[in-house]
Amino acid sequence: MRLRRSLSMLLLLAATLLAQTPPPDQAGPPGAGGRGQGGRGGGGGGRAGGRRGGFTQFTRPLAPQDVLARGKGLYDTNCSSCHAADLRGSDKGGSLLRSLTALNDQKGELVAAAVASHNPKINLVADDSVAVAEYLHSILATTGGQGSPPGRNPVGITLNVLVGDAKAGAGYFDKACAACHSPTRDLKGIATKYADPRALQNAWVAGAAAANPFGGRGGGGGVGNPVTVSWPDGRKLEGKLVRRDDFLVILTLPDGARRSIARNDGVPAVEVKDPNEAHKKMAMALAFDDPENKHLHDVTAYLATLK
Repeated sequence: MRLRRSLSMLLLLAATLLAQTPPPDQAGPPGAGGRGQGGRGGGGGGRAGGRRGGFTQFTRPLAPQDVLARGKGLYDTNCSSCHAADLRGSDKGGSLLRSLTALNDQKGELVAAAVASHNPKINLVADDSVAVAEYLHSILATTGGQGSPPGRNPVGITLNVLVGDAKAGAGYFDKACAACHSPTRDLKGIATKYADPRALQNAWVAGAAAANPFGGRGGGGGVGNPVTVSWPDGRKLEGKLVRRDDFLVILTLPDGARRSIARNDGVPAVEVKDPNEAHKKMAMALAFDDPENKHLHDVTAYLATLK
């Protein structure tokens, strides 16, 4: 009886969830997954709000800056005395941060209707009501998760990592990197291979340029890295690592053949070389010896000039 009751509750819950699923024509925009997906939008017309994905306030396009500025002025003059300058509300008017009218409004239609029926009366033409609505949208787009206040997710911000000294970066490069890399050979035109300076910085710090094409499905434990298998009698076998554990090592030989070797109590020995070891040591040195990240930003600024 208890099992039957549990199954009935599960079926009821599933039916409820299906009933709440919107039809295809009401679904969000393509690729709109969770609240954390996508990037931050700008303040220009036609661009996304604070974040892409999920709720309306995060997917609704923001109006141009001149409309937002006019809407703020109109709000401050006509609405802030009751709803507060920060939209949090007061004893005279409710919070607009939780207003379903403001949250569900798309292009001012709901806000304009609310203004038209407002008591006491507010005298605004249709375009002014829309400007106020767009201003409200711009504030709601910056709210954070779990009910955190506006401003946690600012919009219209462009991150710039090119804050270093390119000349100083060239000097550090000659000292720390030139033994393995050359700006006229392997790094020639490196800045053009990445979408932006931030991606370039992430790549050189992580040593992404040394990524190995022999990487396995797991991608961990050194898979795809050069490996040397050594026996006590001096025999050695070199290749690219496919798999390694306490009982077996599998490697791809230079001629493309795959070799499986049984292991017993650590014999034969397996030594895996990490191509990114130098970069990892450099990252550790930068973390401990350069807490202000000056060298990191300087090198990024220098690499950004290699076009």
